[in-house]
Order: sequence, then structure tokens, then C-alpha cells
Amino acid sequence: MSPLRLSVVSVSATAGGAEAHTVALGRGLSRRGHEVRLYGRCPGWTEQGLPATEVALGPKWSRSTMALGVARVPLERRQVADIPAPSVFYAQFKREQTALTTPLSRKAPVVWTEHGRWMGGAVGGLLLRWYGAAAQRVARVVCVSGAVADDVRRVVAPEKVVVIPNAIDTSAFAASAQQREDARRRLLPPEFLDRTVAVLASRLHPAKRHDRAVAAALATGTPLVVVGDGPDRARLEALARGSTDVMFVGHQDDVRDWLRAADVYLYCGAETDGAPTAVLEAAASRLGIIGFHGDPGTDLVSKCGGIVAAGPRELTADLIAAAAANAGDGAAYVQSHHSREAWLDAYEAVFRECAA
Repeated sequence: MSPLRLSVVSVSATAGGAEAHTVALGRGLSRRGHEVRLYGRCPGWTEQGLPATEVALGPKWSRSTMALGVARVPLERRQVADIPAPSVFYAQFKREQTALTTPLSRKAPVVWTEHGRWMGGAVGGLLLRWYGAAAQRVARVVCVSGAVADDVRRVVAPEKVVVIPNAIDTSAFAASAQQREDARRRLLPPEFLDRTVAVLASRLHPAKRHDRAVAAALATGTPLVVVGDGPDRARLEALARGSTDVMFVGHQDDVRDWLRAADVYLYCGAETDGAPTAVLEAAASRLGIIGFHGDPGTDLVSKCGGIVAAGPRELTADLIAAAAANAGDGAAYVQSHHSREAWLDAYEAVFRECAA
């Protein structure tokens, strides 16, 4: 079959899960011989040697930028009018989906990915109606989980909705006992080495309520390594009260060794999270996993052999030790249900179907 030409229209300055998803998709399809180009900005894209063209679009939409972003829509529609026609356009953020799909769809089919559950409130309701109107011009909406698909089907024709679960390169997170021991001794302070160590690796945003992980670590005397940065870091550091049991290491381009150095992953999710890759990476790294009841993604925690607690007060040292004892239970599940090659196969099939 002939190669596809995929144009990704995306602007983000934040290295998050959606951005990593985009880079993995672009890299995987490029390795399969397809022509993939980014129009915009995405952390990690050019670092992987993938081609990009700058487009004068404003910042990624958020509650703080949306009002100005909506005002910029007429200008931004003119900016994307000059993008050459590919086989398929790909978009994953609300601005590109709702505001730019109509002009892009005049040139080629447009495919969206929806990463998370729908936000509530008046803003969420307004955006959902706008999303539904724009979806009349979309070819397919790929959802990362069945729950996300249920949200989308409220305003999108069901035949356009496809579920492709998130995936990771499982081989990249596998490690021998010696590699785990080496990472532990190289990265952790000596006072952590003979104890059960917890880790979280995430963007530190208030919506994810990582204070629950900090509270659980302090209450149970469990060392916690916090990998990541973001607007909530200062508050979380204050909650830790300078405890030597909570270690903040900031953003890390590669989290694999930090996962290998730990025993348990503490997952905290925002209400709009879909299928968290952090849980998949922890399971593939053979960590025990603990989530909190009510967070999106806790069904994935259970499937990966993890424990779902009602809240931080319900966590005990014994429960954390039990999660560590279950380490490795989720690796086989992730390998069979969330491998990268099957994920690429599914996306490739969607793009070919739309291009045809």
C-alpha cells in the first residue's frame, strides 16, 4: 500500500500525556514509511527528528486563555488555509478541533483524538455544543477509552466514534532485577534503600489532587519520589513540610529509571483524565499500583493488579506493602492489551479508511 501523508495540526508548550501520545504516533508512523509533518509546536517532536512547520497560532486553550483564543479564531483559520493538502489531517486539542476543522476539512479528511472525560460547568457545556457542531465535518473521533467514547457520542454521530486504548512501548519499561537495583542505588538517598518506596510521575496540576499522595506518604511513613513539575509544585512542597521522606526531582525527560527505583506507584487523576499512560508505564515497569476511588482510570489500576483505596486516610503501611507484593501482576495485561504495535495498526487503519 502507498504511504500516507499525515499533517498534525497541534500547538502546545506543555510536555504532557497528549503531547507524548502525538510524538509516539508521529514517530511510529514515520518509521512505517508514512510522511508525517507537524504544523505548530509540540514538545518532543523535533527532538525525535520529525519535521515541523511553524504556524502562527496562539497558545493551547485553557480556562485562562479561551476568551482571547476564541477572538483569534478568524485569524487562525486564515493561517491554516495555507497548509498543503495531505491524505489526512490530525487534531487532538479543542481549539484545533472546534475552530479549525471546517477549513481543514475542505482539503482532506480530519481525524480527532479525544484523550479525556468531558469537563463540567457552563464552559464545558458551551464547548460541548461547539464540539458537536464542528464534528459534523470530522471523519473520525478516536477515543482512548469506552468512558470517553460515551461522552463524545452525546454530540457526535456514533458511526464516527472509534475506541483505540492508549498504548506504550512495553519493551522500553521492562527491566532486569540488576537494572532496578542499579537505578535504586544511583537515584535514591541512602535512607530510602531498605524501605518500600512510592513514586508518582505526572504534571503537577491542582486538578490531579496530588496532595492525596503526599498525605498518604506522610501518614504511613512511606518515602515518596515526586517526578514532574507544574503550577501545583509549590503547594505540594509546602504540604510536605520539608519532610526528608518526600523527594521532589522536577521534570525528567525520561522517567524509566525513576520508576525502576521504586516499589509502588501512587496514581492521582483529574476528573477529565481518560486512560492514563502513567498507570500503563508503572505496570510495565512491574510496580505495584495504588489509585483513589472515584478517579478516572482506576478501572485500569484494577486491571493492572493494583489496589483502589477510598482516600489517603484509608492507606496504611500494610496496604502499601501489599501493593508492592503485587508488583508485576499488571505487566502481562499491558503487554496483551496496550502494546504499541497494535495501537499503531489501529490508527493506521483509521487513517487509511478516511483517506480512501
